[in-house]
Amino acid sequence: MKIITKHYIDGAFVESHGKQVLDIIRPTDGQLIGRVSLGDEEDTRRAIAAAKRAFATFGRSTVQERAKILRRLHEAASARIKDLTDIMVEEYGGVDQRLQRARQ
Repeated sequence: MKIITKHYIDGAFVESHGKQVLDIIRPTDGQLIGRVSLGDEEDTRRAIAAAKRAFATFGRSTVQERAKILRRLHEAASARIKDLTDIMVEEYGGVDQRLQRARQ
């Protein structure tokens, strides 16, 4: 079972200040597959402050610099497409289209 207790704030994974936990249930069989610590007001304040600091620089960036950032994000996500797909299929109860095609 996956347990997530951190939030990505200001360029780093930091422990959640919030203590409330949300169970993640696989909808296909009702099994508990994970637990996630929810952010609280303090976590929100930290994230907003980090976003304001980031925007001060990002807001002055050029279109080309922003495009480069988006390309890097796309490359990072694309490199983990199988992992991301597997996780989403499990969490949301969807059907992996690759598996469906392979069975046909």
